[in-house]
Amino acid sequence: MAIVFAAAAAAATGCYSNSECAYGEVCLKNGKCQQLFTGEGYPGAKLSDLPDSCFQGQWPNLTSCAVWKVDEELGVRTLESNDVPPYHVYSYCPFGVGQGYCNSPSKGNSTDCPPFRGLKCPCTPGERGCPQETPSSGDVMVAVYQKFEFPLNPDPTDASKPKHMYDNKCLKNGNSYQVIGAHLNGVQIKGPAEANGFNVDTTLIPLPCGGHVTPPVGPGPVYHYHKPADCTNISIAGQHGPLIGWAADGFGIYGFGDVSGASVLDECNGHFGELPDGSIGYHYHAVDHYNMDGEHHVPYHMGCQGPSKGKCKSTISEKYDYGADWCGAGCGYEICVQPGTSNASLTQYLSKYPGGASWLSQFTVNPY
Repeated sequence: MAIVFAAAAAAATGCYSNSECAYGEVCLKNGKCQQLFTGEGYPGAKLSDLPDSCFQGQWPNLTSCAVWKVDEELGVRTLESNDVPPYHVYSYCPFGVGQGYCNSPSKGNSTDCPPFRGLKCPCTPGERGCPQETPSSGDVMVAVYQKFEFPLNPDPTDASKPKHMYDNKCLKNGNSYQVIGAHLNGVQIKGPAEANGFNVDTTLIPLPCGGHVTPPVGPGPVYHYHKPADCTNISIAGQHGPLIGWAADGFGIYGFGDVSGASVLDECNGHFGELPDGSIGYHYHAVDHYNMDGEHHVPYHMGCQGPSKGKCKSTISEKYDYGADWCGAGCGYEICVQPGTSNASLTQYLSKYPGGASWLSQFTVNPY
């Protein structure tokens, strides 16, 4: 079960369970309390121009709010939202009513993990982090304010790439840990792990439409995606997948499908290729896959911040999901270009950035 922590938290204190941590903190499996949120005044402060109606009401009568803006002068793309999707989200218990939030009962005690030790679903209405309207059928989402900032013109020739997908500061206010980007509908996109650092598929967590709510901590259960939101517009038969969101580094995340056959992706789950508007650019693709124990991980949105240059594994760190390897298999070359891509158009695209048109020559590239 994924949960959220601050990108820069105060010195952590020891803990055995959440009950030993302060409000807005969670107890991790390393026995340390971690702050839940990033951003001044969060939660509770009204920091945006979103209408009050975005934060009023209770489940199931919440309004989805997402406002995207582009600031050419500052070179940023911004999103302000209440993290509520534009469709109904049913009450939810990851492993069934009466079970905990740690893992499937088929894999052991579902309540025995530091973040959620002793907690059972649904939460008790009125208790810390549990909405009063919580039904007996499961936990329900709350609306929370979040603000994102993405680079407007990200540089694909950036020498600092690749980076770990969590090594970013795109979320300025809100639920910050494991965030890798945002969907166009305003819902945050997280990486492939739940709070204990294990893959959501191998932990047997059900994800209708690719998302779910966190356990009742902080302001309450908040919604997010781990996998592609397949109940939304995510593919167009015979065409390049539509834009579905923006990654933390500013590159677009697109849906299923490509201009010519299956997407040929690097270890970060991105590639150079034609976009729906006919232009060329580096971008990521969502992938519809169920990861199984023992197989090479297949990223759902990203494996790292790319291009990978064949170095995704260099981004692995104990700092992120306890050293888990979320890299994709890649295409067998340092740089991956979608077959059918115009070489002239690709050269023109790269010439706009500091690395220049010659940047590609220093890497191995798949035939395209």
